[in-house]
Formats: sequence, structure tokens, C-alpha cells
Amino acid sequence: MSELNIVPKGALLIRNGIIEDVGPARRVENLAGARHAREIDATGRVVMPAFVDADVALAEPSAAGENGGDQGPIRLMSRKKVLTRAASTMAECASYGCLSVGAHTRYATDLQNIGKLLRVHKALQKKPIRIRSIFAPQFAPDGTRNPAQLLDLLTSKWLPAIASKELAAVVELTVAGPEAALDISMVRTAATVAAGLGYAIRLRSPYRLEPVHLQLALAAGAIGIIAPMDTLRAFVGPLSAVGCIRAIPASEGFDDSCNAAGSIRSAIGEGAAIALTSSYRLLDASSLNMQYLLHLAVYRLGLTPEEAITATTWNPACSLRLSHVIGSLEPGKSADLLVVDVPDYRELARRAGHCDVSLAMRDGQIVLGNAAQGINLPH
Repeated sequence: MSELNIVPKGALLIRNGIIEDVGPARRVENLAGARHAREIDATGRVVMPAFVDADVALAEPSAAGENGGDQGPIRLMSRKKVLTRAASTMAECASYGCLSVGAHTRYATDLQNIGKLLRVHKALQKKPIRIRSIFAPQFAPDGTRNPAQLLDLLTSKWLPAIASKELAAVVELTVAGPEAALDISMVRTAATVAAGLGYAIRLRSPYRLEPVHLQLALAAGAIGIIAPMDTLRAFVGPLSAVGCIRAIPASEGFDDSCNAAGSIRSAIGEGAAIALTSSYRLLDASSLNMQYLLHLAVYRLGLTPEEAITATTWNPACSLRLSHVIGSLEPGKSADLLVVDVPDYRELARRAGHCDVSLAMRDGQIVLGNAAQGINLPH
């Protein structure tokens, strides 16, 4: 999906947080259900799906110098502090029009603190954004366990425990780089066990993937891959056929756009579905401004405005298995939408550094904008 269904002078009818109808304003306004509806006038502006960011750290360890200089892992942070930190990040996401995120657990390295993060996600589920929790197992580098023992810990204890409590629907397995504690055969075993427990599978790598990794993605039916775009064209079609989304970290737009642009453009031409993610980290030079990511996608990575909007709405929703709920404005879906102060959607990518969101609506409730009476973002 890379073309947008534009409805000039359109209207949406929303009932109980669900889009009931969408089409030309003249038709929608004459529907029986619209007679007593509250009207929000978006004349001269663009109404679009809310942004979706598939890879965000809602909470992470304290920075050096914070709270009198303390610095430590998630396990040293109280649940209240984790909750406060996550709520603050969520409020910032909402301020930029991002109302759904894939939130991972990569900063927790034991089951107790993985559970702490996931329960914080659950507590904040509707305040004000939608969270898809992603269990991303990491192991403390204490040297007391070998890889075989780590695999057993993951498959016999961690994965079943989180599945039994329904704390995460997606498991993210690291297949390369310094965080990869398991070799590829062990990752394959872990993916098989996770799939058997009902998890959707996502793979991650800081490096371009090799054929063996992409074969694993196919075999596991992975819903997403977060890694720099590779140039292995033979895998593009098969991965697209199983619905695997290639999520591109925004760092490629900043740091490696010269190398990334050609491979991304080629992959899209071959039929790959691309999602652009902030891969937000509080302690890194990253941004939650999805409109700025649109600018990077168009002017540094070579996407069209239509492809860039798809890469920040529909495709990331697909990568989180949420496309039946969000990612587009269609009857039967949740009314997660934005009103943006531009007369044409193509202007969004041209306005680098801007955020033109004037109103954000989640499940039919206004969470950002002048009309957001009685609705508060978390502090």
C-alpha cells in the first residue's frame, strides 16, 4: 500500500469511538446518524490517520547526573519512577500526533524487571496512546550462564511466564550485533517456541541482514524486521508475501542516508513494505516528531510523500498487527486521527522541524488540541 485514498472536501462520521462512515462531506452530512452529531470543522486542513511508531523505549535507565548523579539499570528504578518516565514519553508522542507505539523491554535483563516494564505499559494503555508491548529479551552480561543456558531460560521460563500473563503479544529476537547472546540456530529455536506460545515474531539487528537471517524471518513468519535495509533482492518478494514489514530506524535518515537511499528505493520498487520508526531513546539524539521523519523519508531517503505517509501510518500498524484497528481511516476502525494545519498532505514533508498537528483524536476522544476539554495528557 503506497497510494493514498484522498477524499477532497470529505467528512467522517464517528460513533462510540469507531469510524462509521467516510466519504464526500455532502453525502456524510446527510446521513441520519449525522443529524445530531458534534461537528469539528477541518476546512482547509488535512485529516489523516494518526502516526504509528513501531519502535520506542517508553522507559529506560536514568541518565548520569540525574537525581544527584545516580545512574543505573531499570532494576534500580522504582515502579513509580518507571511509570512517570513512560507517561512523560507518551505525552510527547501524543503531542506530535503519534497515538500508537510498539514499546519494547530491551533495557530490562531479568524477568522481574521485564514484568515491571510490561505492567507499566499495561497501566498506561489508554493514557492517551495505544501501546503494543514487545518482549525483547536481553541478558545481563554476568558470565554466569552460557548461551545454551540462556536459551533454556528464555524458552522454559521467560516466554511462558509472559505469555501466561498476557503481557506482550510480540517477541523481538536480536540476530546480530553485540546484544545477540544466542547464535542463529538458538534464535531459530526460540522463534519456534515463541510462535507455539502465540507470539508474533520480530527480528532486530544493528547491521544489514545476511541470507541466513532473512531465511529465518521467512521460516518464522516474522511480522517485522528492524535493521538497515539490505540489498538482497531475492528475499523482497517472499518477505512481502508473508506480510513482513521492513522497519527502518530514523538513524539511517541522519547517519547513512547516502547508502540507505538506494537500497530502500530499490526495495520499494521490488514491492517491499517500509515503515519508518524513530527508534526513540531518551539518551540518544533521536526525535519523536513523526512529521520530521516524513521530511527525512522524502528528502534524504527518496520516498514519495505518499510512501512516507504510508511508512508512518499503515505499514507500522501492520508491523504491530494493529492494521485491523488503526493505520487508515475506514469504517469499522478506531477513530485515531489527526487534523493538520496544511492545505495539502504533500506540505507535511516540506516543513522540516515543524509539527502541524492541531488536533489529535484517539478512539473518538480528543487528546490534543483546543477542543480537548476535560482530557488531560499524563504528567
